[in-house]
Amino acid sequence: MRPAAILWDNDGVLVDTEIVYFEVTRGVLAEVEFELNQEVFVDYSLRRGRSVFELLAERMPTAEVEALRQRRN
Repeated sequence: MRPAAILWDNDGVLVDTEIVYFEVTRGVLAEVEFELNQEVFVDYSLRRGRSVFELLAERMPTAEVEALRQRRN
């Protein structure tokens, strides 16, 4: 049976989860004493399309950064 429709939701169209995503990311980064504010999050993630986890690259090994990203996810 084929689906009658397929629905994609770009964040904010049906449900705006960006603030939840920010809060969870901020909480995980706080565990390693990195203070993430909304201005940096918006600039880096939304305007530049980059991961704020890249900001940890000089502070800790790649494997630890990836482990934090997985915890956030």
